[in-house]
Parts: sequence; C-alpha cells; structure tokens
Amino acid sequence: MRPPTLEWPERLYFRDQFRAGRYAALADAEGFHNICFALEALGLRLLGRKEALGAYKESIAALASDSIVLSVLASTKPGLFTSFEALFELVKSARNDAMHTGVYARHATESAIELCIGLEAALMKEQDMPRTTVKDFMVKSPVSVETWQPIALARQLMLTHSFSFLPVEIGGTWKLISESAMARYLRSGPPWKALLAEDIESAQGRGLELIEAPMAQLDGNVDQLLGEQDFGNSVRLWLVTDENDRLCGVLSPFELM
Repeated sequence: MRPPTLEWPERLYFRDQFRAGRYAALADAEGFHNICFALEALGLRLLGRKEALGAYKESIAALASDSIVLSVLASTKPGLFTSFEALFELVKSARNDAMHTGVYARHATESAIELCIGLEAALMKEQDMPRTTVKDFMVKSPVSVETWQPIALARQLMLTHSFSFLPVEIGGTWKLISESAMARYLRSGPPWKALLAEDIESAQGRGLELIEAPMAQLDGNVDQLLGEQDFGNSVRLWLVTDENDRLCGVLSPFELM
C-alpha cells in the first residue's frame, strides 16, 4: 500500500511537527506525547480518517519505506538500527500506557526520537528534484531576546533550550549572544544578582560580548552557504530574514544533516 502523495509543503509541515516533538522530548521526557500527536496527525492525513494510532501503522509504514534508516539499514545492520515495526509498536504501547516513568519512559522516548529521525528523512526524500533553499530546512519561529530584557531571561532561555547562541537585534543589526560570552559575563565579578538583573543593552557596555550574526535569505541556497562558511573560525548558525528584514528562522548544519 502506498500512501497518498504528499505535496512538498505538507512534507515540510509534518517534518517540522516531528522535529518540534523531538526537541520537546529531548528537553523533557513528557515531550514524548508531542511525538505521538505528530504521528497521529500524519496518520490521519495518510489514511484519510480519524482512528486510533495503531490503525495508522500500515499507511505510515509505507512512507517509512522511503527512509534508508528505517528500511534498508534496519535489515542489514539490526545491531545499530531498529526497524519501523519495532519502533512504532513500542511508541504505540507507551502511548497507551499512562504509567511510563523512569527507565521505561527514557527507553520509550529514545525510541520515539529514533522513529522521528527516520520519518523526517522519509519526508525529506528528494522526489522530483533536490531541495536546496534555506526556507525548506530552517527552524521557524526562532527564539530571540530584546535589548531591554534582563540577562536572567537570556540565560534561562539558553539553558532551557540548550542554545549555543541567542539572537538579539541591536541598532538594526542582528547579533548573537554565545554561551561562552554568557558564561564569561556571569563570572566577571559579583554581585551575581546584579549581573542577572542587568538589561542586555547595558550588559553589552559592561563586558557582554556580542557576535555579528551570519545572515541568510529565505531563498538562499544551502549548498552555497555551506561552501562559503569557514566552520573552523566562525559561528555555526545563520539567522534568516524575510523581505522586510524580520527574523523568521534560524539554520545550522544540524538541520542539514
């Protein structure tokens, strides 16, 4: 059985749902449910009617066959990769079990993340032509801070989301707060609470180092960006702006793997 043909915007939509679920699960095992919601939404689209998660298995399996990890490598290297069948069954069982805690919860979450990675690859499989534009791969709705907001908020966002860089616009130019710059600033001297309470603009004048952000356009070519970037000596992140120079996404090599 082959599922209905998914148009490219649909593929991007479901890819983003799995990506968001995966990030949520990495931050908190309770985020496992976000992956289940993404699976159910994809299953509903493929099957064409509302059912329980298990009823979507055949339709999603047909899509999963486009993922080399979930199909070929799961068969040829079973010690390294798990099959779609096994991952889906574990996630379905955990979805129906209200008491998934501790080691069981971690195992279920790890399996759900592995399933996500495989399905994201299936959704992004090149169909008629390679996709190379920034807008196809960037993370939408990026998190940023304002210059009037306190360092404490920037620190909290970086720790909560495991961000290496946090965007902030200063004087019409996008800058990045790096994790190393944040650490240096917060250890620059007491009192700690005064440093945390300082607004970002004032902190810049008192030693917080900001990096000029590499920029990319929505219709930019990702292969060209990768070729131009010297990753040994530069920031491994691009900020993406629209035609009005508004921040609309971020892109890193992580999204291009």
